Amino acid sequence: MNLETISAIAQLVAAIGVIASLFYLAAQIRQNTRSQRSVVVDSLTHSLIALLGPQATDPALTRAFAAAVEDWRGATEEDRWRAVAVLFTIFKLFENAWFQQRQGTLEREQWQGWDLYTRAYYHRPGVKTWWSLRRGMFAAGFRDYLEATEPIAEAVPLTELIRGKP
Repeated sequence: MNLETISAIAQLVAAIGVIASLFYLAAQIRQNTRSQRSVVVDSLTHSLIALLGPQATDPALTRAFAAAVEDWRGATEEDRWRAVAVLFTIFKLFENAWFQQRQGTLEREQWQGWDLYTRAYYHRPGVKTWWSLRRGMFAAGFRDYLEATEPIAEAVPLTELIRGKP
């Protein structure tokens, strides 16, 4: 075997090694992407739980929130004080979910749940009033998305849900 043959065999082995490395790298990137998507979904879920958890232990907070969501101007000032932080936080969470779906991080089915949840709140009369006073604190694309949505016909107001009315 001459030197040229040995060189050609070495180049072939190196090329096969590079191709194998590329396949391995592609598999690792796919796995990392799935992992990152899981982290985002988990983070959104935990953020929602952290936000809504206090309402489970504080019926007054839930009542204040429900009153403000249904009628911002008719709710007491104390109810609005309690609701304003929750509304801002929940809509920032909705905005985050919207960004994640726009970047392709959330799967279509995952986004559908967030979209329905977002619209269920956005289209409540009190939230519309609050939104008109705070909309500038959100990204323009999110505002455009939200303001172009339609209400959900089956969305039962929070007060009716709590009272058990269909």
